[in-house]
Amino acid sequence: KRGIGTIRQDVNVSIRDGARVEIKGVQELDLLAEVVRREVRRQVQLLAIRDELITRGASVEVLPVEVTHLFKESEAKILKKAKMVLALRLNRFAGLVGLEIQPGRRLGSEMSDYAKKCGVGGLFHTDELPAYGVTADEVTTLREALSANDDDCIIIVADTPDRCRCAMTQIIRRAKLALIEVPKETRKMLEEGSTAYMRPLPGAARMYPETDVLPVRISEKDWTALELPELLSDRIERYMRDYGLAREVARQLAYSERSLAFEEAVNAGIKPSIAERAYNSTLRELSRDTVQTDKISNAVIRGVLDAVQAGRAAKEAIPSILTALAGGKSLDDTLADLAPTVSLTDLDVIVERIVNERIEFVKERGKAAAGPLMGIVMKEVRGSVDGKAVSQALQAAIAKILCI
Repeated sequence: KRGIGTIRQDVNVSIRDGARVEIKGVQELDLLAEVVRREVRRQVQLLAIRDELITRGASVEVLPVEVTHLFKESEAKILKKAKMVLALRLNRFAGLVGLEIQPGRRLGSEMSDYAKKCGVGGLFHTDELPAYGVTADEVTTLREALSANDDDCIIIVADTPDRCRCAMTQIIRRAKLALIEVPKETRKMLEEGSTAYMRPLPGAARMYPETDVLPVRISEKDWTALELPELLSDRIERYMRDYGLAREVARQLAYSERSLAFEEAVNAGIKPSIAERAYNSTLRELSRDTVQTDKISNAVIRGVLDAVQAGRAAKEAIPSILTALAGGKSLDDTLADLAPTVSLTDLDVIVERIVNERIEFVKERGKAAAGPLMGIVMKEVRGSVDGKAVSQALQAAIAKILCI
């Protein structure tokens, strides 16, 4: 490819006592040398201006003065039509703001670049006035309004109040830098090789307020309307307090992406312990067994819990159901395969048989035999019956043998 735009070269320039400056997007390679020459000249001139300002004992005022009324009848249309005109006195800056630092560029141009980041079109300064419709009489009146001497320079900005204040903040910042150093900047190339300010170089100085968008004032009402997210530490305590979960389980669930789904299920009437198992503990166990639990959506888990709540599945079958779902099976098909096939009458028969086969164990352990026998019965019914029903049947069978 050939022509302008096919090459965009970034150029870094620095000189002794100056600063590193990155010039973005140099598209004409035959201008590289000229770009470097002009940047060197700019920095040399800025250093000379700094030294002269120090010699003069120059300083920068920090409070702009509104002078809108002084230009209500001005021939300068920009000043006459502006909603606000602000003026700033730069003490002993006279003659230096208008000093050329690059072809077609002055110290005032540098200040203008900073101001333009706030949306203003530019600035006026008394080194170039009277001109642009501003008369000598208006300049005299302006100097009197700001108590400026002949060796002071006055900067003028005209626009909306917000833009004017923002621009003046930037101008003050750049004027103060003129007293200290050549600022480290990212700059853009202009025609024929001069450059203009874009932004500070990356680093601490880059952390500056957004200047392309005007500030938005946040009211007390805005602050009070904010709904801050719950701290995870607070969520853990709430899960322990409201749902009776152990701290480690509460922590796992609070940090889980499924925590909100868990809360929705509990609010819908699912027991917290069952919901926690489905959304947290069981999934962690299955994941350790290489089951791809990430394929199981929260909505599907909720469907499983609703099925358990409705009696279509036993809570003990939840691990088997989730495993089948992770394998790609539909919830309806899985529930059909694992639906309770043991009636309460069948359960009583199974429990009675298991208890009678271990009658000596029951007589020896008494009611405590229910725990060990529970696992045997559950293994036989394979999750087809709710654990509560199995426990009740076991207790009844054991009581019958013990004649309680």
